[in-house]
Amino acid sequence: MTTATSYGAAHAALLKEGKKIQIGSHDGLRSRKSVGLSRRHVNLFSVSVPRPNPLIRAVSSPVKPETETKRSKVEIIKEHSNFIRYPLNEELLTDAPNINESATQIIKFHGSYQQYDRDERGARSYSFMLRTKNPCGKVPNKLYLTMDDLADHIIHSMGSTLGACGDLNRNVLAPAAPFARKDYQFAQQTADDIAALLTPQSGFYYDMWVDGEKIMSAEPPEVVKARNDNSHGTNFPDSPEPIYGTQFLPRKFKIAVTVPTDNSVDLLTNDVGVVVVTDADGEPQGFNLYVGGGMGRTHRVETTFPRLAESLGYVPKEDILYAVKAIVVTQRENGRRDDRKYSRMKYLISSWGIEKFRSVVEEYYGKKFEPSRELPEWEFKSYLGWHEQGDGGLFCGLHVDSGRVGGKMKTTLREIIEKYNLDVRLTPNQNIILCGVRKAWKRPITTALAQAGLLEPKYVDPLNLTAMACPALPMCPLAITEAERGMPGILKRIRAVFEKVGLKYNESVVIRATGCPNGCARPYMAELGFVGDGPNSYQLWLGGTPNQTSLARTFMNKVKIHDLEKVLEPLFYNWKRKRQSKESFGDFTNRVGFETLQEWVEKWDGIVATRSTYNLRLFTDKDTYEKMDELAKFQNKTAHQLAMEIISNYAAAQQNGKGE
Repeated sequence: MTTATSYGAAHAALLKEGKKIQIGSHDGLRSRKSVGLSRRHVNLFSVSVPRPNPLIRAVSSPVKPETETKRSKVEIIKEHSNFIRYPLNEELLTDAPNINESATQIIKFHGSYQQYDRDERGARSYSFMLRTKNPCGKVPNKLYLTMDDLADHIIHSMGSTLGACGDLNRNVLAPAAPFARKDYQFAQQTADDIAALLTPQSGFYYDMWVDGEKIMSAEPPEVVKARNDNSHGTNFPDSPEPIYGTQFLPRKFKIAVTVPTDNSVDLLTNDVGVVVVTDADGEPQGFNLYVGGGMGRTHRVETTFPRLAESLGYVPKEDILYAVKAIVVTQRENGRRDDRKYSRMKYLISSWGIEKFRSVVEEYYGKKFEPSRELPEWEFKSYLGWHEQGDGGLFCGLHVDSGRVGGKMKTTLREIIEKYNLDVRLTPNQNIILCGVRKAWKRPITTALAQAGLLEPKYVDPLNLTAMACPALPMCPLAITEAERGMPGILKRIRAVFEKVGLKYNESVVIRATGCPNGCARPYMAELGFVGDGPNSYQLWLGGTPNQTSLARTFMNKVKIHDLEKVLEPLFYNWKRKRQSKESFGDFTNRVGFETLQEWVEKWDGIVATRSTYNLRLFTDKDTYEKMDELAKFQNKTAHQLAMEIISNYAAAQQNGKGE
């Protein structure tokens, strides 16, 4: 089998020519303070790692107190896996079309999920979904072409899926836009360094997939230094996994890095949010840190919930790896391992409170966090269309419905990427960015893309531009109903409602859909979120905002797909007529309140036909308008609506002889 690249030289301290890996024992999750691991600078090379010694076993389980703490089944599977090898290594050698339950949990750490087509009846047809690990969404030219081949055939070179799933840190997000600006470059480098820091070290990936042979890329010395540092008891001494140990983390862990104003990464939905702070000259000085975000929940279990990250503090730029490591270790040591519904870090912070969490992290960090620096308002940035990179080149952001590339679109993308030798970036909103385009290439590329259905954003329905859906049925085993396959029809019906109630074509709302409550498409941040709660049925969430800084709330349960218009018509009708100037749908629903919204839905009898209206200028001076506008706000009306109402009432009174 050919070699595969991995992010980081994670295994340097363990690899010594001619010697087998020795796995020492340690006291489970509670690490012992000791001298840090050996530090070596790693260059690009290929080594052969011996097959695991059959006598090697996972290190000892945690020392139990007198009353043993309950642990979930997955925790026990991890403990007995010999650092994420067993029983996957044995299952891969069988002739069965699938792997067993324990191996299904272990293969997630290798970046894959076992699936089967739920639309098919009879014998199950198994497949394995691969998830690549690409910090900042960076996909080099050769890797994209290999992934394109993989969609048709089989992967044979480039790329890694190591740590893309499982109970560890997964991909690290950063703005995908390839700007040459210092702050963007620094954010992306920081994301790369964090991804390298938290990459698994024990070599299980290579043992399973490339016969123990691996290509290791040179790591920045500060990453190696931060990983090996044990001055505050963060590491497991003498373990192949100095940060993760035998048990890894209680649950998946997600990190996003960005710059002020740019919320293209949905910053507050992550376990850790990292924001670059610069001085007046644009030079990076440090980072604001946010902790405790997460989307997953369980229907009818009110103790599970989506949550936004909150401010932890500020650290200087040279300390970021140590601070992130301290946060990860705090979750490793204290996150719940008895019930996976409550294993994400958001539940630990919700239980402890941010002050206690901060104090514990500071023990592992070895310093106090400084107060967070003030930041400007956040904006959602899609980076669709053509943009200057700042280095003489261009980049082109392409909208892809639900991130699904196929047919003519897939063929054309490959032809363009191959012909012009372009690198690619994948965005957190399921879109694609073509990077490093020369200005002379813009016209032929635009023409080719348009012919394949990849249109400039001005030619795409605004509702589609910000919509997202998870894959759901037929492949996801957790899906309750449709999401990706149902989204096109839902968007068309919402557009029809917009037209019916008089909303303009260029007006939009953020719409997201998932087939279950796990929230993979982040529906709890949407202005209008659809969360599958039964066959052809959705829970509706309202109240997210366009800049992704507010959490939506449950509005209605068990809304059948054929009844959408009954709910959406009154909501959009009243938004059209009662919103304030430039008020988004999400802000409108929060201001009006769910009780009023519910009343509108319950009493809705359809749009009432009105007399012809005339576009008359009602206000001749600004002072009169401002006074009318102030009065109108108390009645949730616009100044124009209130003025028309007063004039109509006055005219009616005069006609009936009741005027003074």
